[in-house]
Amino acid sequence: MKRMLVAAAITTFSMNAFSAQTFSNGPTWDFVEAGYSKADVDDIDIFEPSGINLEGSVSVGENFFVNGAYRNLSDEEMTVELELSQLSLGVGYRYGMTKSTDLFAAVSFENLNAEAKLDGDSFVEGDENGFGVAIGVRSMVIDQLELSAQVKQIELDETSTTGFEAGINYYFTPALAIGATYEDRDEFTFTGAHLRYAF
Repeated sequence: MKRMLVAAAITTFSMNAFSAQTFSNGPTWDFVEAGYSKADVDDIDIFEPSGINLEGSVSVGENFFVNGAYRNLSDEEMTVELELSQLSLGVGYRYGMTKSTDLFAAVSFENLNAEAKLDGDSFVEGDENGFGVAIGVRSMVIDQLELSAQVKQIELDETSTTGFEAGINYYFTPALAIGATYEDRDEFTFTGAHLRYAF
């Protein structure tokens, strides 16, 4: 029994030490997340497209990272269906301002597809490609709480938009977090919630 108590104490201490070390290393750039997102469209109150939101990031070397994001949202009212999908694939560079705060900049390939259907038949559709440029900050304000903000300019075939995004993530463990995001982009406002796995 005594040996079991000693072993349990050592294990608990080791886990706490590991967790504290992990939480204090600043924002992680290696993660995947999945969640739910909803869009509000200016001047169109009857439609509130919602759906899945996926995102991931992998660090490359000391300061570089690659990331990707995809969302597919839809809504249907009466016989009209609105569908919106967006894909972003990018590469970026991070700079550690402090032990807990990173500045970052990224460039990305962007694809935006929007379609409206009447009785199942498409009557309006747009599919545009382009690029994005983003600059932002991520910070572990306390051991388990991360705040982030970024400004992103997207240039597509026929349109360009500038958007602001803010996010929060709370880590229950070094690997598992829940979070929420808010994005204001010209005529669209996106809100979302997600589950993140860091590795």
